[in-house]
Amino acid sequence: MADKIRVGIVGATVTQGGSGWGEHAHVPALKALPNYELKAVCTSHEDTAKASAAAFGAERAFHRFSDMTAAPDVDLIVVCVRVPGHRDLVMAGLQAGKAVFCEWPLGKHLAEAEEMAGLATQRSLKTAVGLQARSEPAILYARDLIREGYVGEVLTANLTTSAQAQLQRGPGRIWQGDRANGANTLTIAGGHAIDALCAVLGELAEVSARVSTRIPEWRNLEGASVKVDAPDSINVIGRLTSGAEVSVNIAAVPRIPAATDWRSTGARARW
Repeated sequence: MADKIRVGIVGATVTQGGSGWGEHAHVPALKALPNYELKAVCTSHEDTAKASAAAFGAERAFHRFSDMTAAPDVDLIVVCVRVPGHRDLVMAGLQAGKAVFCEWPLGKHLAEAEEMAGLATQRSLKTAVGLQARSEPAILYARDLIREGYVGEVLTANLTTSAQAQLQRGPGRIWQGDRANGANTLTIAGGHAIDALCAVLGELAEVSARVSTRIPEWRNLEGASVKVDAPDSINVIGRLTSGAEVSVNIAAVPRIPAATDWRSTGARARW
């Protein structure tokens, strides 16, 4: 066993002025963590793989994912490509016997997520999903306060999150308007927000929800209309395993900045 966990990333490609999550989040984080080593990167083409490996200080460059999953000096596969590509890459990593970290959302829909989780369980492999709110210091502190009884028994919780709608998008984001691709306000802003609530207060035992698409059209960079069926307004009511009643509203709306308001009421206090 190596002294460090040797990581191979698929989806970290060096760009000029780009906003790739692998390049700007995963690579700096791995360099800051003493127990991890960025061993390899994998991209679609040999030239970009070599350029990315050189830029990020990785020893190995792959342009065939199967070669990286087969490499004995790669312990952990990190998948940070677009959501529609998650399932095939995660399944391949698991079938090769590797530990896998996949960005959120895990799959395009529930069936894909269950398939991946099922294989990981069947093979007893270590896995993680990129729900980073669970490691946010403020979330951890709030969770500890709840567990210590700071507000007493939690009676109710209300979470409202608004994201600024982007009505004109380039090729790097226009694909998110298709609900079938699984990357939208429901799965991203909604998934992260609800997971943060559950991390602090506990999991949902009962749930009822409505989703809708209130902005059915975007425009591409040329100004042409693009139809949208991805949900942008989500309303959830439910009950936690603790018995607390919760309501959640998440929406993408134009012309206002992103904002989050979270209020939990306890038998002793309110915060």
